[in-house]
Amino acid sequence: MNHQHEPENQDQDSVWDYFIEKIKFWTHDPVEKEKIETPGPITNKPAFPWLSLVSLMLGLMAQLTFEPSPGRTPWPGIILYLAAGGCLLASILRREWRLPDLIPDQDEPMSTAFRLDFFLIGLLLAILAFVLFGNGSFGLLNTFLWLLSIVFIFLSFGKMIKKEGQARKEILSWIKAENWRICISRWTIIVLGVIAIILFFNFYRLDSVPPEMVSDQAEKLLDINDILNGSRAVYFPRNTGREPIHFYLTALFMAVFNLEVSFLNLKIVAVFANLLTLFFIYLLGKEIGNKWVGLGAALFAGMAYWPLLFTRLALRIPYYPLFVAPVMYFMIRGLRRQDVMDILLTGLFLGLGLYGYTPFRIVPIFVVLGTIIYLVHKPAENKRLQAIFALALITLVSLVVFVPLLRYWLANPDLFAYRAFSRLTGMEAGFQKAPALIFLENFWKASIMFFWDNGVIWAHSIPGRPALEIVSGALYFSGIIGLLVRYIRKRRWVDLFLLVSIPMMMMPSILSLAYPGENPSLNRTAGAVVPVFVVIGLSLETFIRTFRARFSGLLAKFAPAAILGILVLWSGLNNYDLVFNQYYQIYRASSWNTSEIGDAARFFIESIGSPETTYLVGYPHWVDSRLVAINAGQAGRDFAIFPEQIPATQNDPRAKMFFVNMYDTENIELLAETYPWGALWKHDSDVENKDFMIFFVPPMQGTGANDN
Repeated sequence: MNHQHEPENQDQDSVWDYFIEKIKFWTHDPVEKEKIETPGPITNKPAFPWLSLVSLMLGLMAQLTFEPSPGRTPWPGIILYLAAGGCLLASILRREWRLPDLIPDQDEPMSTAFRLDFFLIGLLLAILAFVLFGNGSFGLLNTFLWLLSIVFIFLSFGKMIKKEGQARKEILSWIKAENWRICISRWTIIVLGVIAIILFFNFYRLDSVPPEMVSDQAEKLLDINDILNGSRAVYFPRNTGREPIHFYLTALFMAVFNLEVSFLNLKIVAVFANLLTLFFIYLLGKEIGNKWVGLGAALFAGMAYWPLLFTRLALRIPYYPLFVAPVMYFMIRGLRRQDVMDILLTGLFLGLGLYGYTPFRIVPIFVVLGTIIYLVHKPAENKRLQAIFALALITLVSLVVFVPLLRYWLANPDLFAYRAFSRLTGMEAGFQKAPALIFLENFWKASIMFFWDNGVIWAHSIPGRPALEIVSGALYFSGIIGLLVRYIRKRRWVDLFLLVSIPMMMMPSILSLAYPGENPSLNRTAGAVVPVFVVIGLSLETFIRTFRARFSGLLAKFAPAAILGILVLWSGLNNYDLVFNQYYQIYRASSWNTSEIGDAARFFIESIGSPETTYLVGYPHWVDSRLVAINAGQAGRDFAIFPEQIPATQNDPRAKMFFVNMYDTENIELLAETYPWGALWKHDSDVENKDFMIFFVPPMQGTGANDN
């Protein structure tokens, strides 16, 4: 077959002939092919991009059939997606639909010049800090030595950060200038619009969506309260162990602004973590594609129901994607540009991520795998030693950053590893079948969660629906197809790196071998948010660029903008309904109304009662008494009282209030016998089937209100 490139004339060649010619694309030289297919200026308008348009429409229809409905079946969606994939492949082979070009890798190898004396000082300080962290707490001396060790490791490569210093000087000179010139371009207006949309979805009804806390939030707020009261733990052992960064950041926020320990303030810090993640998603999309890819990825991730739910739940989950994003960004950038500073920053964020959320522990393995992916591809020729050096440097920096937790891990290996190994091994529950078979089933379920079923956990998902809404799902499908085809044709390591990152970031869910019913879960797959939405950004940019390049006349001016507007609006409306209607209603019906009980307790405490005489009578599978105390402004207290303790409360003459479950007739009778002069009434809840009883005991004669 003659592989000589000829001018494209799609009007004369049939699709079938072109397909037959291109079906053997793997026989072409990838490097030569890349040079041939680099998009150039379009002199003659090509044919109408009907294949791309039909592919997009079929993909949207396919994902629409996967939406939850009575009698839902996957087959219509599968058939439509197969048709959409066929049209997309044909459009790719006709060179109608092409992903944006990748930035070429740096030809020059990485410079390894560094200050040996600073390097040795940094290592010595890290060792000293490691020894001093034996007490399991952040103290003044050990923390100072630890931070100083990180600084010296970075300074040991001081020659490589001159350009960063120059950039800082330019920024400072701009700030000090008497007159500032601000240019408002179309790009600026679009960016401001995207930021406005993202801020709306992240902060709208933050106080009420979700409306209630669950026991996990009680654990977090109690740890934060401990920090505010002087605790400086490296690792928090409450509830099988927790990494600390979420607690310290939230405690700092509450302390600086003198705020109450509350669910809303916990949410606010989580939202800012999500916003920072979106910034790095933008940078990653820009590095892999262009600024439009980054902006589209950040926009769709900023509206998406999946990250919005686990962000608003305000647990540690947002810290998984928060650190995955910069690790991926700086690693790709560092290997591509052979930049030592980017490699150092990769190690920094890799180490910091281990303080965020337990599933992040898969990321060091991914970094090794990502380096191997780079090593086996053509850009690594003559630079393999530099790549191995980069991996060693990432490992070293991340290890130094990890020093406090490493010391705790070695001292408490069972507690530190318990959460991960309880799911991976049979230490808590035996395997239901062969582990290999469970792994394959889990892998399949996690892989299709974007299109079909994201799991059954109502706290951070809508059970039984896809993880992506209609528009995002269709764009993700197209993006994956495009990346697979481009990798097969051109063997670009970044494409494989991005593709492999998705299942790797879902491994903490896939590896739930002892509890396969917990897979898929949107919390343990949260790191995949980063590559998934970069893929969506790539797909969106490619569709819009294709339409702009191939539409003619007025269509070229208005049709791409209209299509983009429809896709963004449709996605936004879908996500709005999922978050602020469907999720809100499911969560409200599934969680206990501890805020209502807490409000009643707060009113009692601030009027004639006291925290010590406020009680919640225990009842199976009812509210968490600690949450009631937190909602009443009494973080750190527990209002729980057991039936056998009720008679002893007669020794306290102050006013008392008992909250009792509606169906706890036995304890209602006990209270009536203990306090015949008490008053009982039902509190009608705003939520159906969440009413509760209040038993009030007035103070004994001569006892003043709030008399301690």
